[in-house]
Amino acid sequence: MKRIITSEPDSLIQYLKKIWEYRSLVMVFARRDLKVKYAQTLLGLGWTIIQPLTGLFIFTFFFGYILNLNAQSLPFPLYVLSGLLGWNYFSYIVFQGIGGVQESGHFIRKVYFPKSLLPLSKVLVGLVELSVSFLLLIPLLMWYGEGLSWRIIFIPVLLLFNTLIALFVVFLVTSFSYRLRDLYHLVPFVMYFGIWITPVFFTIDVLPEQLHFLWFLNPMASVVEGWRWCLFSDWAFNIRFLPALLCIIPAFLFSVVLYSKAESKFSDFA
Repeated sequence: MKRIITSEPDSLIQYLKKIWEYRSLVMVFARRDLKVKYAQTLLGLGWTIIQPLTGLFIFTFFFGYILNLNAQSLPFPLYVLSGLLGWNYFSYIVFQGIGGVQESGHFIRKVYFPKSLLPLSKVLVGLVELSVSFLLLIPLLMWYGEGLSWRIIFIPVLLLFNTLIALFVVFLVTSFSYRLRDLYHLVPFVMYFGIWITPVFFTIDVLPEQLHFLWFLNPMASVVEGWRWCLFSDWAFNIRFLPALLCIIPAFLFSVVLYSKAESKFSDFA
């Protein structure tokens, strides 16, 4: 079958069909990333446990012990770890996905494929790290005598929204950063600020009441709260988080369209 490749941007449906057609490359890129990441390291996947474990210790010590913050009905370490699961997965995809085009510049100049496969491969690597980090919950649950909620069956749905938010940021930033390289430097600042309006290691009571709206406008806040709702039976989900969560679906599709129109220029700047 003869294939014609043009510089004309595809429609959303056409672009999604191309992604499906080239889907096998996602696994190829993911395997490459895993091999590179853990090559010549003594601990290998152990580093995936060390990262959330370090964050758990630091946040629990400073916010739970020194500042004596409470986490409503949850032991503070469980509150922090459940927040880190969604946030670390999100931040990994964002940081790695935005740099994916530059990392593969030598490859995309030689071979045609939808460039969105590069950040999609980071999703698979992120899922591997998330699965390993999830294991940290087991000893903590046993230590505090907590059990998992039956609502854990909804984690795949929550994980989908977690992924869409991360890819939305990646596609949106990458669509403009080939012309505005300053965006690459801006993203870390936005991410570092974002964790302070996301309930990862403190509750909404810490913020002044006039700033509470920032949490409900933040889709990652709804995802982090959703993780706790899925994991713990006595955790309630505030319905005011729902609009920000649902808005991510059209926002993600919009970012895909932007990305598909811009990716033909990536090879000139990668």
